[in-house]
Amino acid sequence: MKIGFDEIRLINALDSIAKVSAKDCFVEDNTIVYLIPDKGMRKAIGKNGATIEKVKKQLGKNIELYEYSSKPEEFFSKAFHKASVEGVEIKKMKQKNIAIIKTDNANKRVILQNLGRLNKVKELAKRNYNIEEVRIR
Repeated sequence: MKIGFDEIRLINALDSIAKVSAKDCFVEDNTIVYLIPDKGMRKAIGKNGATIEKVKKQLGKNIELYEYSSKPEEFFSKAFHKASVEGVEIKKMKQKNIAIIKTDNANKRVILQNLGRLNKVKELAKRNYNIEEVRIR
């Protein structure tokens, strides 16, 4: 994963305000997406969301935080926290790593209703876990 000057600037801005160093970030439309170390999520959000609101005001963009995990399976379970994920399987197919998210139809609908979130999770998975494709089953 390579990050550019703009991403480094955004990571430094988060670090100076929240005292949490993100592992990764990127900008999509009017939203900055941060990947936060698992121990730093509470600190990044702050009491009643005060810290993240301060970051949002200072940077002038919406902020989305995702929690990093050393295991991609845990990352996906946390990223889709509004849905009940039954399991995550990482497979290698045709020289590509593919994540298969297993869930029931109701929870599949919950995941697919928010395509923006799904696309951001896919981008983080590609950048940080070398997972080229995410399938919801």
